Amino acid sequence: MERQGGRKMGNVLRRRSDRVERAMIATLLVLFLAGAPLLAWWAGRTSYQADIRGLEWERTHIFQVEAVLVSEPEMLGGSDSRTVAPRAARATWPAPDGTPRHGIVQVAEDARLGDRVPVWVDDRGVLRVPPLERHPVGQAVVVAGAVLLCMAAALVGICAVGRALLDRHRARAWQREWREVGPQWSRSSGASDA
Repeated sequence: MERQGGRKMGNVLRRRSDRVERAMIATLLVLFLAGAPLLAWWAGRTSYQADIRGLEWERTHIFQVEAVLVSEPEMLGGSDSRTVAPRAARATWPAPDGTPRHGIVQVAEDARLGDRVPVWVDDRGVLRVPPLERHPVGQAVVVAGAVLLCMAAALVGICAVGRALLDRHRARAWQREWREVGPQWSRSSGASDA
């Protein structure tokens, strides 16, 4: 850079679109460096809190009780011996408040009439699937990482679109300039060839 009249002169070959592109990239980089950690922290924290609330809800509303089989287990969906199908039997179990409940439960292959099998019920005694095994910290880390990747992908996409628009603008400018200079250049080079 040369100094002219006490002022730094920029690169005279740098176009306005080059400065816009440089500013766009710098802005997107600063946005990522400043915003991504905060957004990832917020998303991870929100995921962690949701998992903790889910665990607390399951602890107070889903219970494991023992059901007693009151019928011989049968294959679900028929007795086709070529397929492995779950077995089920009629059973009774107590609701958390002590009232008896009954229904059909899935059982192991070796279960028999009168066996006790563990089942999961809600606070009204209705059968439920077992609670999910939750890992709030691991889930929060995965969510935070996914947010970082999504934000990076979005900003890279924005940068690619911006660069494509700037390249299109530069190509049109090049064509305009070539329409002005090209005929003069081709005439003077043609004259020197003769």
